Amino acid sequence: MKNRFNTLKKFIYDNSEKEYHEKTVNGLFRAILEPVISNQKFEACVLLRLLNTEGRESLLKRLMFSGAEIVSFSSLIEGTENSELENIWDTTEFMVVLGQRYTSVLIWDYSTCQNKDYTELCLLYNSKKIAEIVKVIQDNSKKDLKNILLKYSPDRRENSIFNQSIRALADILNDRNNELLFSNAEKNNMAGIEDEVYKTAQAVSENAKFTAHEIKNNLSVINLYSRIIEKRLENVSFDSETKNSVTNAINNIKKASQTMSDLINNLRCLSAPNVTELNLKRTILSSILLCEEKAKSKGVEIIADNLEDKVISADKTHIECAVTNVIFNAIDASKEGCKIVVTARIENNRAYIRISNNGEKIPEDIKEKIFNLDFTTKENGSGAGLYICKKQLEATGGDIRLVSSDENETVFEIKV
Repeated sequence: MKNRFNTLKKFIYDNSEKEYHEKTVNGLFRAILEPVISNQKFEACVLLRLLNTEGRESLLKRLMFSGAEIVSFSSLIEGTENSELENIWDTTEFMVVLGQRYTSVLIWDYSTCQNKDYTELCLLYNSKKIAEIVKVIQDNSKKDLKNILLKYSPDRRENSIFNQSIRALADILNDRNNELLFSNAEKNNMAGIEDEVYKTAQAVSENAKFTAHEIKNNLSVINLYSRIIEKRLENVSFDSETKNSVTNAINNIKKASQTMSDLINNLRCLSAPNVTELNLKRTILSSILLCEEKAKSKGVEIIADNLEDKVISADKTHIECAVTNVIFNAIDASKEGCKIVVTARIENNRAYIRISNNGEKIPEDIKEKIFNLDFTTKENGSGAGLYICKKQLEATGGDIRLVSSDENETVFEIKV
């Protein structure tokens, strides 16, 4: 027999961008299974390996009564045959959903993080890479999965509304994960402080995070249904006046939603410095990912170029806030077909992140004002984003500045 290795971990390391709390993993697990268990007519195959079923019992029971065919790689799942060839997966757990219009993969392993409550993970949906993952599982299974895989071969037709629903749900869980990470860091930083001032501040902080979380949830729903309405209206005939009125209403909903989202992102930046070791490249790529949907809607391309893949000591939230703020502003200043280029280098124990775009230049008379509180050129802008980012970076010895802006290019630099 040829040597076998736990190559599923490779997919975790290749696709993970940060650590995820176990509560977030449970949420993602439920979100991925929901299309299968909520529709009895949904034909799918689920490949499953769990080392712990705590908190998932009812979900697994619903899965058993669904129309899905289940292939288990775990003795913990009742009513299924263990199809594992040998225990090469060790502490790696996975779930693969294969359907004709929907495929998804979640792979996680708590041994990838020092904190036992956190894990790195691989999350993919409707990706061609899923076939590669399935082949790895098939090669290490007692059961011949070839016929199953042929039966549930994905139909690659576009299903944009469904994809947007999954992405919206994943975004909500991602925000919740960031809150859990932040709460854990807060507890460590404030350990031992028990006075009334701290208790009051903690209560205010918890309420603020809960409120922000609920607002983000509702914004995700608003954005999702705005896109659904837009899509549905493409096939409806209106007179010119009605069409313009409806289109204008949808655009105003989207603008208001984006403004509220920007305000919440600014609030996230208002946290006490929490300097930890982090991977510079992964942090920047994670920030770019948050901006991709807005860039695509504007027809703007974001290019990550020459990002140094090294570990630095910095506040991750402050970096993400600065990078996303600058990129969002660049998107707003760009026309369809423009490009935003992000580079990062380390020099003299400092990390320098440069973000350039070939959109509209910044007028000379406002270059000195862009970091001022309440200054904005946007119709629905708050005028707080760049100001907050600059102050928070300065608190840890960093900075953000406008390097240049002319007819050809505008360049910002973030120093960490």
